[in-house]
Amino acid sequence: MNKNEEEQISESLRDFPEDLTKLIYGSLDTKDLSKKFTSRETLVNMGKTIIPQIHRLLVSENDSLRMEAAKITELIGDRRSIPELLRMLDDSVFDIRWIASEGLINIGRQSICPLLKSVRDGRSSFFFNKGAHHILLVLLNESERNNLIPLLQSLDNYHELGETAPVQASIALNTVVNCNA
Repeated sequence: MNKNEEEQISESLRDFPEDLTKLIYGSLDTKDLSKKFTSRETLVNMGKTIIPQIHRLLVSENDSLRMEAAKITELIGDRRSIPELLRMLDDSVFDIRWIASEGLINIGRQSICPLLKSVRDGRSSFFFNKGAHHILLVLLNESERNNLIPLLQSLDNYHELGETAPVQASIALNTVVNCNA
């Protein structure tokens, strides 16, 4: 870790309790993988009690800290993380976007309606749509996927059909998935 990264991480953890700070630093340790995974496991086992603090780290300027916070969020799988994970589908770092999509999948079908509402409300971007496509392919059942082919195609083919994604998501919300819009 260089000095700039150390400063970014230190600033992000400034108001955190000492024991939590120590565990987060441990989970960032790339030289001692045993320490890294033990620290991460301890944080995940703390579960829902640390979600607010971990969410604060999801906006860190430091990619490593943001990625580790995303991984912890994914593994905890708390539905309160859905808005944060949806936002992270547009992160500049591929691995963070992937972790966010896997986190939404880990949370399960509770993620579908907020995801569709985000698409409907024009949150579409190339990265967001690719993540939404992946998530829906995993979480929807076969019948739902068959009924949502136009939506899935528009999410997958952003340049040609992406502008139809909000309309298709609105249809999905009202007819196929039965979300309360």
